[in-house]
Amino acid sequence: MKSKIKNLKKSLNSFFASLLVSAIVFYGFYSLQKEEISSQSNIDRFVALNNLNIVSNDIEQEIKNAISYTEFFSLIISQNPTIEANNLEKFASLSLENNKNIKSVQFAPNGVVSIVYPYIGNEAAIGHDLLNDPKRKEYAQKAIEKKVSILQGPIVAKQGGYLIFNRKAIFYEENNIEKLWGLAVVAMDFEKIVNSFKTKINNDKYLISIRTKNKDNIEHLFGEQSIFTKNAIFRNIDFPENSWEIALYPKNGWADEQSIFSQFNKLFYFANIIIFTLLFFVFKNYFSSQERSKKDPLTNTLNKSAIKKVVNKRIFSKKSFVFIIIDINGFKDINDNLGHYIGDCVLIELSNRFDNALREKDYVSRFGGDEFIICLNNQKSDVRYSDIIERIKNASKKPMQIENYLFEISISIGYSQFPKDAKNYNDLYKLADKNMYENKQATRSSKSKYKLL
Repeated sequence: MKSKIKNLKKSLNSFFASLLVSAIVFYGFYSLQKEEISSQSNIDRFVALNNLNIVSNDIEQEIKNAISYTEFFSLIISQNPTIEANNLEKFASLSLENNKNIKSVQFAPNGVVSIVYPYIGNEAAIGHDLLNDPKRKEYAQKAIEKKVSILQGPIVAKQGGYLIFNRKAIFYEENNIEKLWGLAVVAMDFEKIVNSFKTKINNDKYLISIRTKNKDNIEHLFGEQSIFTKNAIFRNIDFPENSWEIALYPKNGWADEQSIFSQFNKLFYFANIIIFTLLFFVFKNYFSSQERSKKDPLTNTLNKSAIKKVVNKRIFSKKSFVFIIIDINGFKDINDNLGHYIGDCVLIELSNRFDNALREKDYVSRFGGDEFIICLNNQKSDVRYSDIIERIKNASKKPMQIENYLFEISISIGYSQFPKDAKNYNDLYKLADKNMYENKQATRSSKSKYKLL
């Protein structure tokens, strides 16, 4: 039983030692991987920010280019309020040729659209009263009041499509009196603008979302709205009386937001299992080797050096114990008459009986030849250690069969107590040895016996 417990302890010690070292190795890889992932995430963010800046600048430039056309139309009409429709259509045609994102150009004298280019496909816009349309009225009036280009959208247009409208109020002077001519409107294809730049930011890798960011309200324009609640990269685009916010976020999230364990491949985990297994056997062999160095090779009890360390450790801890010396009476006759093999078998069997008679925290050692030392720990009274000594005597007296011989073993016992009888190892040994020889003298007639079966 004690042997099984010791083997279990050895296996547990090997397991936890292997686990600890494996954990240290794993933590080392974990820290390196975490640092690498963090570094890569910073690089990814920098690259994403650079791409977002390029795209944002391009979108801003495209829309501001379209805005410049409304400024141009405002200048032309303010100088010539009676300009003919065909001339306005020519200027509108040039604007569409120069900017492919412009869907149409509209002119609305007194706020009502009367000219649209191109006409085909945009017929529904003719007659559209911008100042009385509930969805356009606010922006049209703001353009008139503030005398700046006002951006609206993207919204669904009368003629169909998801468009951005840029409106500029046009004024002219008559008899030194400023009068409203109407509005110049440039309609831009929002989806075309966005899609043309999505490819620049690797659409397979990133998600992009756009929303207005005004004082009065926030309106989602494009993409997944949830991106704005994530750890995305943001960029603002400012227009006259309007502002957009663009968010960019990886489809799979940033690397440092993902579980770091998902970054390890199966080979890494397999390697850790191999390392753990190898360490387990290394530690088990190490502990076995350490244990063997403390054991008597014949009886597997503690050797002379090991028992001396145990006793000195007990002395240092100042805890009481009993030091016992045992000698086999007549063992020389067994060796001389039956041979060393039989004598060794007797020693092995006797050491096992001693061990079984002791408690878990007691120690037994073959000190040399046929001499044994036993250390009984934490003894509080004479009755208790005397009971254990009696168990040792009874265990040795039981008949012992080895090969074809039956043995009746006789032993002599002497003991000393710490700290009652002595304060150091040598004195404990001398006193126990003296008592053992006195016991041997008192039982001179009692020798180990054997007979052939």
